[in-house]
Amino acid sequence: MKPERVGILGLGLIGGSLALALRGKRKGYEVWGCDRRKEYVRMALSDGAIARACTETEIAACDIAVVCVPVLRSVELLRRIGGKMRPGAVLTDAGSVKAAVVRAGQAEVADGAEFVGGHPIAGTENSGYPAADGALFKGRTAILTPTKRNTEESVRRVERLWKAAGARVIRMDPSLHDHVFAYVSHLPHIVAYALVHSVSTLDSRVPLGYSAGGFRDFTRIASSNPEMWRDIVLQNGEEVLRAVGHYRKNLALLTRLIRQKDAAGLIAYFSRAKKTRDGL
Repeated sequence: MKPERVGILGLGLIGGSLALALRGKRKGYEVWGCDRRKEYVRMALSDGAIARACTETEIAACDIAVVCVPVLRSVELLRRIGGKMRPGAVLTDAGSVKAAVVRAGQAEVADGAEFVGGHPIAGTENSGYPAADGALFKGRTAILTPTKRNTEESVRRVERLWKAAGARVIRMDPSLHDHVFAYVSHLPHIVAYALVHSVSTLDSRVPLGYSAGGFRDFTRIASSNPEMWRDIVLQNGEEVLRAVGHYRKNLALLTRLIRQKDAAGLIAYFSRAKKTRDGL
C-alpha cells in the first residue's frame, strides 16, 4: 500500500516531535514539513524527520495536513489552506482549543476534503524544534474532536496517525473539550504565570535563588511559550474566565479559613485537595 503523504505545518515542539515520531514509520507515511523559521526546516531535514521541505501551498496537496502552530495563527492558516485541500484529503490540527478551530476548519475546507480537530496531550515548558522529541507522544493521550460532518474513515486516518506516533486516542465533543481543558490545563498555566508575576512585582525583592522546590515545581509551566498561551486564553476566553472565577471562589474560601484560624476547616480543605491529587 502506498504511504500516506503527511504535511506538517509548523515544526516546533509538537510538529517537530510528530515528524520525529513518524520517522521510523516510512512504510506508512511520507512526511513533508513547512515552517516560517527556515532553520527549523533545515534541522528537520538534517535529522531525517521530514523527507522534503515544502511550501504552505504544497502542504494542501498532502493526504493528511497537520497544522501545528499557536491557535490564533492556526485559524488563519486553516482559512488559507482549507479551500486548497484536494478531495479525499484530511486537514487536522494539534491545538489545545477546539470549538472555534473546528468551526473554522470545517467551514473552510474544500468539498470532498474533511477537517478533524485534534489535540495531543503532551508537551514541555520548552518550545521550538530544538526541544522536539520523537518519544514525546509515547503513552500519552491524543484527543480528536470529530463532528457529524466527519466520516468515520477520515477520523480513523487521523487516529492511525497519532497511534503511529505512540499516543492512545480518544474522542470528545469540541465544546466539552474546551470546558474540561479550561480547568485542567489553561487555569494551571494562568495561575503559574500569575504567581511568578506576583513574586517578580513585589515591592521588596525576594531572592529567587532561595526558592523552595515547591515554587520551582509549581511554576515550571510558566516557562512555556508566551505567544502560545496568549492565543489559548484569548481563543478559549469564555471558559477560561469561568475557570478563573471558580478558582477565585475556592481561594476566597481558603483565605477565610486562614483568617478565622479554622484549623479543622484547613485540614478538611487540604485533605480533600490531597485526596483528589493522589487519585490522579
